[in-house]
Amino acid sequence: MQKIVSLCLGMIFSFYTVVHAQQPGQKPGENGSLYGKLVDATSNAPIEYASVALLRAADSSVATGMLSKPNGDFNFPEIPLGKYIVKVNFIGYETAYKTISLTGKNNSIDIGNIKLSANVRALAAVEVVSERPAFQMAIDKRVFNVDKNIASVGGTATDVLKQVPSVNVDIDGNVSVRNGSPTIFVDGRPTTLTLDQIPADAIATVEVVTNPSAKYDAEGVSGILNIVLKKNRRAGINGQVNAGLSTLGGGNFGTDINIRREKFNLSLSYNLRSRKGSAHSHLFRKNLGADTTTYLDQYNDGDNSRRFQNGRIGFDWFMDNRNTISIAQGITAGDFKDNSDLRLHDLDEARREIRYGTGIDNNDRNFRNYSTQIGYKHTFAKQGHELTADFNYNRANSKDRSDYSLQYYNLDKQPIDSPNLPQARYGRGAGNTTFITGQIDYVNPLTENTKLEAGLRTTTRKFNNELNTMGRDYATGQYVLDSSLSNDYRYSETVNAAYVSYAGTVGNFGYQGGLRAEQSFYDGEMRSINKNSYKIDYPISLFPSLFLSQKFKGDHELQLNYSRRIRRPWFRDLLPNLEYTGQSASRGNPALRPEFTNSFELSYLKDFNRKHNVLVSLYFRNTEKAITDFSTDTTLTINGQSQKVVLSYPVNANSRNAYGAEFTVRNQVMKGWDITSNLNIAQTKINANNLQNNLTNQGFIWFGKVNSNTRLGWNTSLQVTGNYESKQILPQGERAAQYSADVALRKEFLKGKNLVVSLALNDVFNTDRNLSYTTTAFSEQERYRKRATRELRLNVSYRFGKMDTQLFKRKGGRKDDQQENKEEF
Repeated sequence: MQKIVSLCLGMIFSFYTVVHAQQPGQKPGENGSLYGKLVDATSNAPIEYASVALLRAADSSVATGMLSKPNGDFNFPEIPLGKYIVKVNFIGYETAYKTISLTGKNNSIDIGNIKLSANVRALAAVEVVSERPAFQMAIDKRVFNVDKNIASVGGTATDVLKQVPSVNVDIDGNVSVRNGSPTIFVDGRPTTLTLDQIPADAIATVEVVTNPSAKYDAEGVSGILNIVLKKNRRAGINGQVNAGLSTLGGGNFGTDINIRREKFNLSLSYNLRSRKGSAHSHLFRKNLGADTTTYLDQYNDGDNSRRFQNGRIGFDWFMDNRNTISIAQGITAGDFKDNSDLRLHDLDEARREIRYGTGIDNNDRNFRNYSTQIGYKHTFAKQGHELTADFNYNRANSKDRSDYSLQYYNLDKQPIDSPNLPQARYGRGAGNTTFITGQIDYVNPLTENTKLEAGLRTTTRKFNNELNTMGRDYATGQYVLDSSLSNDYRYSETVNAAYVSYAGTVGNFGYQGGLRAEQSFYDGEMRSINKNSYKIDYPISLFPSLFLSQKFKGDHELQLNYSRRIRRPWFRDLLPNLEYTGQSASRGNPALRPEFTNSFELSYLKDFNRKHNVLVSLYFRNTEKAITDFSTDTTLTINGQSQKVVLSYPVNANSRNAYGAEFTVRNQVMKGWDITSNLNIAQTKINANNLQNNLTNQGFIWFGKVNSNTRLGWNTSLQVTGNYESKQILPQGERAAQYSADVALRKEFLKGKNLVVSLALNDVFNTDRNLSYTTTAFSEQERYRKRATRELRLNVSYRFGKMDTQLFKRKGGRKDDQQENKEEF
């Protein structure tokens, strides 16, 4: 990582010689850009060296200007936001005008082709759009702007999603939307990174798409969560540095630097985050035998640590006004340690202790992830007409270490060999993952009211994993391979997709219909002692989508939509590797198959003077071959010993039906104070009769979240977030309700508000935990797990953007092209 950072810094200082400084008086984030092309109205030939002036609309004074390039292009890359008039003048042609308005939301405008002739004068206008709020709602998508969020500063994407309405995150980082699993994207593409590996400070927005159209992947029962990373392309040299500390013994540091000159943009970012904490779990199980009942009381207490480093370097080449090539390389490194002390108590029918056992359960893991992105974008003269192509390559290597021991004692604290011999084993493993994605998208607004979209996509994922577990044979004292806890696994998956979508409007009525086709191939092989393999080729599956909307007077809208979705088993869902601790075990299931969901949604959106927004959605989801967890009583042979355990693994149930309502309300209570509230209520029923006779479960569940943002004055803001999740229905039990609350304070300093200090307290009442109940034919089990979640974080951030790059220029060098163009006027 140090070599990469040094290389990136070297490239930056080399790049200094070709960088232009920002113009005096411009503030970062208050500038925009506009560009276009001059052509002959009759021949469509480009017009070179024509005079293009940018006039201030208020008084027609000249703001800047330039001469068109040999291909007819002109561009103004860094100008203050506001209203302007583009004036084009050339000998032999009539003077042409275009009126435009640059705003915070619409700060990059393609004027298109300006046709010059002797008789035609072009005049157009662009509507003024207000600055985006902290949270934006639309019928098909909700956008959460992370820059407005305080509680997640210095954290990870997991902390960010905990603040997003409609999204629920448990203590293990598992994400759900409307009680289902969404697909996680980064910048609209799949990734091998987990949420804990993405720093919060690198995220710009989070898009929640509850019922995606055919353009999006069909993967994900509850839609898509798209994490959009920050992209800095402002002219000159600018960036940000931040650092923070945590009461859990961790800290964070991050920096991003961006350099932009005319056709080139270079960016570099680096983030480091470490975290320490404790973990506690308690398992209490009632074993129902044929003629007796016994109990197990098991405790795990220990410490854990996480350390992530993330570096990224990106390069953009703006070939001309309408063609851009982007290349980026990222490296993420992670190191994990989980050390736990294990203690078991065997109880008789009267819950009196018979014996107890002690031991350790320690795990270490590290990984290195390398990601490469190459993108191309071409925009046509017609607004919204564009072609994009992307290629993404991800490679991750990992290593695993584990150590486990367990010794039983009688009540006199003397070691015993009954009912089980002492256990001692260690595991050493390694693996790698390759993820390749290629995609082409085409968008063409056929008319002012219709649009055609189409695209192709292919993804390939490959997993290789090898784990050797050595268990001690107490008869010989030697460590031998324990095949039940070892594996050598190979898995590959390829998904090819194509889609087409057509959308249009007729007055206030809108429609969009689409069809996506996906074909998938699975290939898995276990190369360990218990060899087995499978190969599954799924034929082309069709995923239609339909969206209908009707706008009414008074800023309110009604929409009905439908889509078909799929959830494919994840790698670890299929991996038949056995994980064992105490008297509990879990594994994957190679026989697991995808589940298919038909999703319907009726939504109503009302806006009150842009200060109050109400979104109400009624939804129904029918899932066939529903993937869920199943527990069974079984006997395993561990290190040569037969042991009765409760084994958990994923299975396909017959069906899962869920119907409910979601309410999202954003209120600007007063100037400087807005509250966003979200409530989701649903009825869920799981039918697993295919696994066991009369195995069904159903229940009512609900989830609520409130996010309050207040500007207190003196450049200070306060954020308070609270959420509550009712019990969750499982096929063989339920998960108990849970709740938590976060609070954060932010203060901005200096004239340009460049220095920001934030203080955040997560899980104020230390209530975030996981408690579940499971019932099988021979056992009743209660499992409690708690991690250190109450954390106070202090973070300091400084933003810069007015460095004078003239210091890096050679004497006698050429002046800034834009300055030369100004002198023509």
